[in-house]
Amino acid sequence: MNRRYALGVIAASAAAFATYATAQTTKSVAGTYSPVSVPAYGDKPRGQMILTPDGRYSIVLTRAEMPKIASGSRTKATAEENKAVVDGSIAHSGRYTIDDGGKAITFHIETSTFPNWNGTTQKRPLSMKGDLLTYTVATPSGGGASADVTWRRMK
Repeated sequence: MNRRYALGVIAASAAAFATYATAQTTKSVAGTYSPVSVPAYGDKPRGQMILTPDGRYSIVLTRAEMPKIASGSRTKATAEENKAVVDGSIAHSGRYTIDDGGKAITFHIETSTFPNWNGTTQKRPLSMKGDLLTYTVATPSGGGASADVTWRRMK
């Protein structure tokens, strides 16, 4: 019985150490990701998130289905076509940091297709499980309630 107890204590200690040792860092989250779940963009969202080891990032997200612009020129889209594009996509880029001991990602947004985000900083709770990275957007660009966004690291 003492041997089982000792092995249990060792296993629990190892698990606690492994959790501590795997706290997220800029280097550990660096990679290219594809969207898994983005409530604002429906089933099977499309896009990419790139996180570099030196703290740069780029995110592009769209709905799976986006209507084509009838004129063939994005600068000659109708008001309805422009609304569909704005409602169905977001992009932003800049710098990012991993904060709160690896439990948050902060986007320092330099430019965005939603101009209200330009020059802002957004800290989002972060979790990483295997190849899945999830963060919570507290104030989505389209309004509404906070939402979890999940990305899968591409291999």
